[in-house]
Amino acid sequence: MNIRNEAFKQHVKEYDEWFIDNEYLYKSELEIFKELGIYGKSIEIGVGTGKFAIPLGIKYGVEPTYQMYSKVRDKVKIVEGVAEYLPIKNNLFDWVIMVTTICFVNDPLKSILEMYRILKKGGKCAIGFVDKDSPLGKIYQEKKSKSKFYYEAIFYSTKDVIQFMKESNFKIVKIYQTLYGEFDDFRNKVQKPIEGYGKGSFVVIVGEK
Repeated sequence: MNIRNEAFKQHVKEYDEWFIDNEYLYKSELEIFKELGIYGKSIEIGVGTGKFAIPLGIKYGVEPTYQMYSKVRDKVKIVEGVAEYLPIKNNLFDWVIMVTTICFVNDPLKSILEMYRILKKGGKCAIGFVDKDSPLGKIYQEKKSKSKFYYEAIFYSTKDVIQFMKESNFKIVKIYQTLYGEFDDFRNKVQKPIEGYGKGSFVVIVGEK
């Protein structure tokens, strides 16, 4: 049993409500992925209830939790599985994305190696996450013991994820960030993404095979 997955089985309603209650955070994160120009055959690892895949036009998703993917399988073709052992053939996709899922996997390096494996030559991956060294990352870590979702999460820094991606043979081609400035700056409005990292709490690293 994947303990980190249990909360998502039990609290699907609360998961969906987060995106309503934190509308501007969600839309700011989504803006980065819209900037990427995702094309061709694409898949999201940890698709959940489709909060990113659907608005991005991604037609495939991997998700281990039936309670989550049952809400989206009429819009996204679901592959039931976990990130470390994707039941998918080699060299199949043009784009693979993973949004906040990395802090819930048991083996981040193995998961990223699997993303590399299923990409075509020249294909790209984008990994989005809350940087553990950022203001929001520190808040999440301080409060994780009381969180329904984050109590079993392991947070990573941008440097950690870059290292995982390099060890998986990805060439880093872009890094974007959002949720920068004071909390009120991103709680109440959609932010445009900026390149680099160190200012924003939410980071997306783009790698190419």
